[in-house]
Order: sequence, then structure tokens, then C-alpha cells
Amino acid sequence: MAGVTMNVSGLTDVGRARETNEDAFEIADLQTGAPIDVMRIARYIDVGDHGVLLALSDGMGGHQAGEVASALVLESLRRALYTDPGQRPVKDKLEDAVLRANRAVKNAALEAKHHGMAATLTAIVVHGVEAYITEVGDSRAYLLREGRLRQITRDQSLVQLMVDSGTMTPEEAKKSPSKNVILQAVGLKSELRVAIARLALRNKDRLMLCSDGVTNLVSDDELRQILIDSDPRMACETMIALANERGGDDNETAIVADLSGEALAHPDEFESVTSTYEVLQAFDAMKRR
Repeated sequence: MAGVTMNVSGLTDVGRARETNEDAFEIADLQTGAPIDVMRIARYIDVGDHGVLLALSDGMGGHQAGEVASALVLESLRRALYTDPGQRPVKDKLEDAVLRANRAVKNAALEAKHHGMAATLTAIVVHGVEAYITEVGDSRAYLLREGRLRQITRDQSLVQLMVDSGTMTPEEAKKSPSKNVILQAVGLKSELRVAIARLALRNKDRLMLCSDGVTNLVSDDELRQILIDSDPRMACETMIALANERGGDDNETAIVADLSGEALAHPDEFESVTSTYEVLQAFDAMKRR
């Protein structure tokens, strides 16, 4: 759809404690299928009829297998979305692409050197005046609108399950030794429950994706202030620098994208984010097999 422009930047860092970076991210124009390099400079992109992909993956597995897993997840996802026929609903394309990535990682993990590898995935497809958000694991996506920050993914983690059941407070969850235990990952099992939501975009919306190397060390209040104060490039740099100042005990990755254009409605002061956000398919931890 004409009239929607994205200003996007992304950055990833190995951190202070790890030898390899098992995080990976990708920005891609789904009309050409080509990745867009935003590591050195922010890019302005016209969001065409096919949309733009923002994706982040945090790999796991020894002997650099996590690095292989995250790269494979993103490559498989991008290729699947690019080659999918154009007439199907975006939700269906996105779910099928995630399931294809799951099969790709699971098959690659059959090799002895990659045994046990898997990865999280958080991705947003900006398509016209809507964004479709999908998640597997605990890498997060946020929306900043009119100065308010809202997490638009829900951690698929053990501590989130305990918070939801009332057996743990959010404050306890942040300090729990189990905070990095996730309930599912891409490539771990044949069955995968793909969470998908749809967001009606507004002019000057800012989207942010980040790995837990950022959110474990930087609070939501701090993320909000960074996003308010900085352009996309500086916001990514500031988040990662702050996480590193506090120990940098994990890889850190962030993507920040601003949306603008005449096709996007302006936010209404009486309109809540909730009224523009719809869960299309939820991950239910209690139904896991």
C-alpha cells in the first residue's frame, strides 16, 4: 500500500560474557525477498504491497549450534514469506513460514554437531496499515505510541506461566533463577504453537524487537525513555550499551522501526492500544503436550 514509510535500524552485540553471538536479526523487503542491511545506518523503506519483515532470533545449543539455528530460522522465514503466493491472508502465510522454519531447524539438528539446537523467534510483518506479530519463545516486541510503551508479545516462559497462575509476582519473576526457561522454541519439537496477533498501525508508531539479553538488564521504564529520547539508530545503541554496562551476560539484539505516512490514521486520544490489537492465535501453555 502506498503512503507508508518505515525508518528502521537494528544492532546486535555479543555482550561481555559470551564468546559467540547466537542472536541474529533480519530486515527484509518481501517484494524482492532481499535482506536490508541496517547494521551501519538506519534505512528508510517504502512499505509496498508485499510488506516488510522485521525478525529476531535467539539461538541455543552448544558448539556454535545456536548461531546456526538462529541464522537458519531467519533465512527460512524470509524465503517462505517471499515465495508464498500473494492472495492468502498474511496470518496464514506467517504461520506456515514459522512452521517451515521449525522443520528446517529440526532437520538440521539431526546432524550430530547440531544436536539439540533450537531458537526463539519474534517477527513482525508490516503489511499496509497493519502489523502482524508472531512469537515463539521469549524474545519480545513492543509498541511505543503517544509516549506509552506496550509489550505486544507474551513471554512463553516458565516464570510467565507462574505469574499468570498467581504463584509468582512479576517482581519475583525478574529475579527468578528460572527466568530463562522457555516453554517452546523453533526446532525443538515437531509440534509448535505459533502465537500471532494483528495491530492496526497509527502514524508515528514505533515498533521495537529485542532479545532477552536486553530485557533482562534494562527495565521497561528505561526502554520507554530510551525510545522517547532517541532516533532508531541511537535507541538500539543505547539499549545495548546499557545492558553491557550492567554486565552484558548474554548476547544483545534490538530492532527499532518508525512508521509514518499519509495512509496511516493519526492516534485518537480516546483510543486504547488494546482496541487496535487483536490476538488471532494464542499460545496456551496449559495445552502443551
